[in-house]
Amino acid sequence: MTTAFPGGATINSTPERRVGRSALTIPWMQGSRSATAELVRLLPSREVASLLVDTYFDRVHWFILIFHQDDFRRNWEEMYKLSPQDLITKYPNPGFISTFLVVIAIALQYTGSHRQEILRNHNVAHSDLKERILSTIRVRLLDIVSLGSLEAVQTCVLLGTYYLYHGNPGLAWPVCGCGLRVAQALNLHRKLDTGDADTRSPEIQRLAETRKRCWWAIYEIETFCCMSYGYPHGIKDGDCDVELLDPLATSSGQSPATFDSTHQCPASLLSYKYLMSKLSVLVKDILTDIYKISHQGATQTNNMNSRNLQNLIRKVSRLDDRLRKWKQEIPGTLNPSTNAASYSSVEEMDYDIGASGPRFEQHIYQLQALSLELAYENARILLHRPLLSYRVIPRTDTENETSSPNPLHFSLSACRDAALHTSNLEESPIFLLAADTYAAAFIGIHTFTAGVMLCILTSIEPLSLQSHESKMGLRRLIKMQTHLKSRTESTLASQGLEILERLTRLVMEKELKEMLASNGFAQQIPQATAQRIECTSYGNVAHAPTQDQEQDHVAEFPESIENEEMFDFIQDPAMSQALLDFDQVLSGNDINIPLDPLFPDLAGPGNGSTQEQAWIWGMDKLQGFPGTE
Repeated sequence: MTTAFPGGATINSTPERRVGRSALTIPWMQGSRSATAELVRLLPSREVASLLVDTYFDRVHWFILIFHQDDFRRNWEEMYKLSPQDLITKYPNPGFISTFLVVIAIALQYTGSHRQEILRNHNVAHSDLKERILSTIRVRLLDIVSLGSLEAVQTCVLLGTYYLYHGNPGLAWPVCGCGLRVAQALNLHRKLDTGDADTRSPEIQRLAETRKRCWWAIYEIETFCCMSYGYPHGIKDGDCDVELLDPLATSSGQSPATFDSTHQCPASLLSYKYLMSKLSVLVKDILTDIYKISHQGATQTNNMNSRNLQNLIRKVSRLDDRLRKWKQEIPGTLNPSTNAASYSSVEEMDYDIGASGPRFEQHIYQLQALSLELAYENARILLHRPLLSYRVIPRTDTENETSSPNPLHFSLSACRDAALHTSNLEESPIFLLAADTYAAAFIGIHTFTAGVMLCILTSIEPLSLQSHESKMGLRRLIKMQTHLKSRTESTLASQGLEILERLTRLVMEKELKEMLASNGFAQQIPQATAQRIECTSYGNVAHAPTQDQEQDHVAEFPESIENEEMFDFIQDPAMSQALLDFDQVLSGNDINIPLDPLFPDLAGPGNGSTQEQAWIWGMDKLQGFPGTE
């Protein structure tokens, strides 16, 4: 007995012992009977549980893939064979009860009218049951995490993502943090020694795959929160040696994919999670190398010079190349398609309970393709945004600018291209169905970011052809946000839509003033600054590459500015003004309608309730480049 010591447990003399004590569930004696009894009282009838489990795997599982479906279905059916008293006193895995309850609570969020009617026939009010489960899990969360089990990690991930995607991001961050700490205590971030492939049992191999699923779910949500809040990432990659998920893994086990290998196998339902995990590592590198938010004590410098600019450009170039290579790994099955969706309507999807077969599999592929495309375009905006704050100008004449590749112009084009590609997804048939899945808020966050980008680009280049194209893309994004709001009744969607509408009104007012101005833009700023801006006319920016060009890598990011000594750069006053206007809109100062601020701290990382990447537009990004020494 070593349960009183940190990391201690009662070690069973079972064949599983050789995989390490932290791979095992800590014994039942460390659980709380009162907590278990309270959770058991929330379990619905078998018929209701069956419906909600099917709903979870119809709407949620494809997006998060935190456990094996077969294992989960077998475990919950075994659990229902026991009486409530036996569950409290004899059940060998009390952690599963909390995981199961969070699963059905999330499923209750995605029951359509048909499934809600079935619940009413069983005397279940879906909203009341959901709130009772969530409130009880919150109260008993410390009892759950103290079990130190894989199920405790799964509970934290599911609960944290639910709060993140359903209007309570301030609670999501600490809950996911609990899951991360339990995962690290279980050594989920380390490769599990399962012995020789010829001698290891299928159970041990399946345990290893489940552990990897838990870890990469934790890593993905940690990166997403870091990207959303601007907080330091809680994981050091140097401490981790766990493999990526194998897209072809089965219950008998396959050799896992490595970080250096590429996806060269036929698409499977695991391909999405493999690709999203790999992208999460890349996004974390962007946050670390470009924004320095994972470096404790790192500060930004006011010493702007061409060397700092060159260093930043080189980093952006390397990461841009990695993003392009990642995009090339995506199998054709997981690329966005304009083909008709597998279901003709949300109602048809709601009637297909416990869906399976080729039709449902194609539906899942379409949803996963949509999510991958959104995540990729969002990463491009995140990567190139810092270079938008500056404009290169020649020190001698203006010819050098047009004859030399200009990375700053490329970043502007890349951000516009990413935002427009995001807006074009409005035409995808699967988008209308995705609002009724767990990815709805994920879509809303990324479309909001693209909308802000197009508002800013329209603001800094009014009355141009690019501005017209941006406004058309913004119109599509507003339609997407409106649809998400109508389907999800989400606070996040409604607030994002209102902010985009405010920004759009502000952009149109600026264009009207520009159109009616008699002396043009040059008289609105000091003459010396105007002369420098004329050297960097936005009309010189190349049109965004088409999707075919992007896939063929026609427009590649230039790593440096030729003849560096011939160039200088300035803060872009148009971008400064656009970000100031953005700040005013978020604070509700542009019109008299009150708006609870979504983003209370634009000057830096958020205070725990910041959402949707507002920190990347903060005015502090205009004060200098991240430290590059």
